[in-house]
Amino acid sequence: MADTYRLKRCRECGFPRYLDYLIRWNDNGTITHNLQNDFRGVIQHYSFIHGLLPRIGSQLGLSIDHIAFEAQRNASNAVFQALYDKRPSIRFSCRFGFVKRLVVEQFNKMAVATGMCYSNTLEYVPGKYGVARIKNPFDINLMAANVVGGFEVLEGMPFKHSLEQEGDDSYVIRVEATGEKPEISERMALEYPTVLPGNRQYEKCSRCHAPRAIGSLKWMENEGTILDKLSGDRVVVLDGYMISAVFREMAKELGDEVNDILVDAQKDWVIDHAEQLGLVKGEVPLSGEAREKAYRDYMDLILLYGQGNPTALEIGDSQIKVEIENPYEPMILAGSLQGLFEAIEKVAGGVTWESVKEGAVTYAVQPA
Repeated sequence: MADTYRLKRCRECGFPRYLDYLIRWNDNGTITHNLQNDFRGVIQHYSFIHGLLPRIGSQLGLSIDHIAFEAQRNASNAVFQALYDKRPSIRFSCRFGFVKRLVVEQFNKMAVATGMCYSNTLEYVPGKYGVARIKNPFDINLMAANVVGGFEVLEGMPFKHSLEQEGDDSYVIRVEATGEKPEISERMALEYPTVLPGNRQYEKCSRCHAPRAIGSLKWMENEGTILDKLSGDRVVVLDGYMISAVFREMAKELGDEVNDILVDAQKDWVIDHAEQLGLVKGEVPLSGEAREKAYRDYMDLILLYGQGNPTALEIGDSQIKVEIENPYEPMILAGSLQGLFEAIEKVAGGVTWESVKEGAVTYAVQPA
């Protein structure tokens, strides 16, 4: 089994060809799976995702790892099931053990290409169990869910897992067939919101058609990570559903106040990283063209990362209004805009939002 990876790149822009096969940027603020047009992906900053679930658990005084695991397992199921649905010959071929082994190596390559982790297979007995080493996971609980979900589609049966930590950011995962999924898994089914058409244009590579702006990302395949060269932060290509599924389930159990935690978490992340992202500098409020540019640059980032399509931006003297079509998670974007406002204006802000039509949300941010 391979111990190193070398992702083939576009000869013109350097974008990984494997990822070009998996996903595409659309003109409506979404990134979607090439094999399932309604399945969204997003680019998220590692430091936000990595800190989100522990922060929520700490504030609530309970662990939500099991909820997040089942949501991510279902998302992983959907990705690999789309491959089978689109290519029925793959399912037929997977009756043979040697083909299953090839598919497992594709699991590893996908993890590297999306910046989720570096992984390599240690043992695999088709129909029974698999063992792999995982390094630098974006989140070990969610990465384990991805592995379990992939094996469940490959083998056509439920799987369970166990983890052993070898060292800093290095784990050995073992997955093996089991009889059934927990009941909560059924409640974590993915929901596919309405997606509106768009007409946004990217400057794209003439060869692979990836956006030129994505050139700010650097794939380090033998680390299993993607580095944003502008901010110095790690980013990950994730499904666009796990966070929504987790918070939908938590709101049922604990009430809508849990949503405030998500808004605050993203707000704080943007404030802490605004200078790192090149949006602000120092403690002085922005004004004039620099102020407007900072807001518009962040709208471009939302679009590029597949988080939605900002179709209107009004920048007033003391407030901003933004309409975003196809928001991948409205509460995260609410936190983003509040944090952006506070970072630029250097005042505490408050955000409100409403769904003006199906598939679109209007946000207003002003001093608190």
